[in-house]
Parts: sequence; structure tokens; C-alpha cells
Amino acid sequence: MASYYDQEPEDRNSYQKTVAMCVAAASLVVLLFLVILYVNSDKGTTSSRPVSDTAAEETEEKEDDILKESHNITSDELEFWNDAPKDKPAQKEEEGELTPYKDPQEDDKDMATDSSSTENNGSGDEKKKDGVDDTEESLNKEATGDKEYDKDNYYAIEDDNGKKTYYEIIKDVPRNDYNLENNLINENGLLTYKDSKRESVKGVDLSKYNGTVDFTKLKEAGVGFVMLRLASRGYGSGKISLDEKFVEYAQNAQVAGIQIGAYFYSQAVNENEAVEEANYIVGAISGFNVKYPVAIDIERVSGDEARTDKLTNKERTSIVKMFCDTVKGYGYKPIIYASSEMLVGGLDLKELQDYDVWLADEMIPTEYPYRFGMWQYNTKGHIDGITGDIDLDISFIDYERK
Repeated sequence: MASYYDQEPEDRNSYQKTVAMCVAAASLVVLLFLVILYVNSDKGTTSSRPVSDTAAEETEEKEDDILKESHNITSDELEFWNDAPKDKPAQKEEEGELTPYKDPQEDDKDMATDSSSTENNGSGDEKKKDGVDDTEESLNKEATGDKEYDKDNYYAIEDDNGKKTYYEIIKDVPRNDYNLENNLINENGLLTYKDSKRESVKGVDLSKYNGTVDFTKLKEAGVGFVMLRLASRGYGSGKISLDEKFVEYAQNAQVAGIQIGAYFYSQAVNENEAVEEANYIVGAISGFNVKYPVAIDIERVSGDEARTDKLTNKERTSIVKMFCDTVKGYGYKPIIYASSEMLVGGLDLKELQDYDVWLADEMIPTEYPYRFGMWQYNTKGHIDGITGDIDLDISFIDYERK
């Protein structure tokens, strides 16, 4: 083959042109490649925040909107946490009693889901979405229909559509002995109760959503106790967050001479998480003189999926019992906050009869047949010292002296 210098002048010119074109084309390709790298690098800088982080934040914001129960302070950031009990205390033979759950459609603070459809949990067992185990015999025998019924043997719960569900009253669970029809007094929307054995105490329950509270005016209005939301667990994230108003409310209530109790909005899915919630609330209240009960707030979530949706009655009952056992082991008075529907349809009351109940029921007078120590009877009440709607309560037990 002839070398470059052996070629004719015309061939040399043609060869030079070909080389120049190849060099130009290669330079253009390199330039385009550098431009593409620069553009992609710029995009990566402006959107460096992971999609998963954004989704997590949106989930937490949604939980707060639905539950009205979240705050961005975690247990690791709390000064009191180093002094909080770390281990579950030895269980004692005696235990407390349980509290109430609110009806979801009555208040957006109440998270109830009413669904009877079933789904497979992957292990071959089908469970109802409302948390009732479809493979177990119902804890409460029930019949439905609109009819006159024997109130001595059945308890009826009516839904928003007027449909009633009748629960057979369990003989082994203690009944309440209140004569509400004759001894319940309404004083400007505030209920009081008095009979030969007891005299009630007026109360309210508060969270950060109640804003500024004048506790001196509350005291003047006859309020003897407040139940304060201390913390909540996210129904999706499972994150525990402190109510940002708890410390302020607790301090101001005690200065005004009002007794305080505390509650934890639970979304525990096992006994370990129940102990975690109990330890958290005990650690937080240790700096206050808490004489009223420490409550686990058990509710269903409406309008969204919750981590507790698939709990069976047995599982939910064991979670509640573990929380109460732990709280009682530290010397506090445990109580279960739940609606009448949750109490008779979502828990095994025979396993929980050692604990007080804080009943949530806006039917006045309530027909709930079993024993309860406190009663939330209005979620849209009004009282001096608080602007807007407020949850009104009555205690049939003077826990300050108990």
C-alpha cells in the first residue's frame, strides 16, 4: 500500500479533507456528551431530595390532619427521657380498669372504621378489616334488627343509618349501678351526678388543638380535673410524638388547683409497643403530681388505612392489658378510653374487668351496661376559659382521694 507521501497531490487533498471531517465529527460528539452530563448534573442538584423522604413527610402530614394527633418532637429529643423507666416493672396481682373509644363519625378526633369485608392475611387465616377475627367465635353474641328488646339482657348500639346491633350482656362482667335517669343533673350543659354513695367531679379533656386555655376560669366554672393528651403514635408511620401543649397545660392546671390525668393515643400493634407507650407516658408525667388516671386511648381510624386495622379482638385486648399492667406497676391508676362500640365489639371485657373505663358516649343518659369510672358525654361542649368546642367529662370517682 502507498504511503501518504507517495500519493498524488489530488489524493493528498482528499485525504486531508477526510481526516478533518472525522476530527470535527468526533469533537461534536464529545461536546454533546459534555452538555448532557452538565444538564443531568444540574437536575440532580435541584432534586436531590429523595422521593421516599417526600412521601414520608406527606404521610405524616396526612396523619396529623386526620387524627389531629401528631407533633414533631420525638422521645429522643425529650429532656425527661433519660430519667424515664426503661424496663417493664414486675406485674402485680391487681390491675386497673380501662377507658373509652370515640365514634369516628361524631368527631374527626375519632378514628373508627366500620367494615365487615374480609381479606387474607397471607397465612391462610381470613380477618375482618374492622379487626374482628373471622375465624374465632364472636366475643359477644349479637342479633340485628329494629325491634323492642330486653334491656336487662341486651345492649343496643345504633349507627348513623338508624340500624341497631344488639349485644348480649355478659354476665361475668360487672354492671354499673348508676341511676342516671333520676340522679343526673344538667347545669348549663355541664352534667353532675349525686346519689347516696357518690358525688361526681366535672372535667374536660384537652390537646394542643384547644389552643389557649384559661385554667382559672375553668376552675371557677366548677372543673375539678383535666385529662391531657400527652402523646400519640402515628397510625401509618408508627412514630411517637409529644403533644406540644402538654407541659404548658399541666403546669397551668396545677397552678389553678385543677387535678390532672393524661392519655396516650395508641396505635400499638403488639405488646412491646404497648410497653413502649406506657413507659413514654410514665416518663413524661414523672415531674408532675398526677392523681387522675393514665389512659390508653383506643380508637379505629376512619377514612384511611391504619397499622392497627387487622388486629383481632384478642390481640387488641392483650395490647390494652399490657399498657395498663405497665402503668399500674409504676404506681399510677390506669384507665381505658374507648367508645361503647369499641368496648363491646372490639375488646374482651372479661379480660379487662380489673381496670376502670373512661366511656365515650354522647347518648344522654348512656345505656352502656357495664361499670365505668369516667364518662365523656359531649365532644362539642362549651365552657368558660376555652374558645370553641370542648370535650366534656364527668368522673364518678374522686381519684384525688382514691
